[in-house]
Amino acid sequence: MPRRKAENKVIEVILLEWNKHLGEKFELVNVRPAYARNILLPNKLAVLWDAHNKHNYANKMKAAGEARKKKANNFEELFMKIHESEWIKIIRKANKDNTLYAKVDENDIAQAINEIYGIEVEAHFIKLKKKLTAVGHYNVPFMYKEVKKEIEVNIEAEVDLKAKKEAAMTVEEKKEEVRKSKEEIKAEKEVERKKKKEETIKRLKEKYK
Repeated sequence: MPRRKAENKVIEVILLEWNKHLGEKFELVNVRPAYARNILLPNKLAVLWDAHNKHNYANKMKAAGEARKKKANNFEELFMKIHESEWIKIIRKANKDNTLYAKVDENDIAQAINEIYGIEVEAHFIKLKKKLTAVGHYNVPFMYKEVKKEIEVNIEAEVDLKAKKEAAMTVEEKKEEVRKSKEEIKAEKEVERKKKKEETIKRLKEKYK
């Protein structure tokens, strides 16, 4: 068997800060020695997993581990609720070809989950390969520790209620709508004319007191 190259070795460290690429606070993770030596340890982002730190951080690591298990269980319950309602619905403006004017990303999906279920989900647990650009149904990967699921996301086009109403109107109803619009414009102009007249009279009275 060929000898393992030194640059491929890893060491164990205890994270002192959350890191979306490595793990959560007080979690034991494997990293490359150079990364630990040059980044994590000098910046106090982690400490080595040795006998001394193993003893000092034992209680904190135990509490953090229990918190992670609780978090994973909460996500399991969340996905049961999502499964019952079939999918996460997101409504966005789209053109006639169903292309979205604003792309949907991980933050949008996380926000939608929070609005629907009242549960905060970190966007980096949602693993989109690329932003969603069109109306449609998507299966979006979700990963948190041992919890690996798929979120069904349904993106729907925002309905232009005014256009929908106009499309359903008869010719006579459209004429009536135009007539009402003209009357409203006329009334607004009359109000503006009276307002200007009153201001002019008030200004003249002040001038010739």
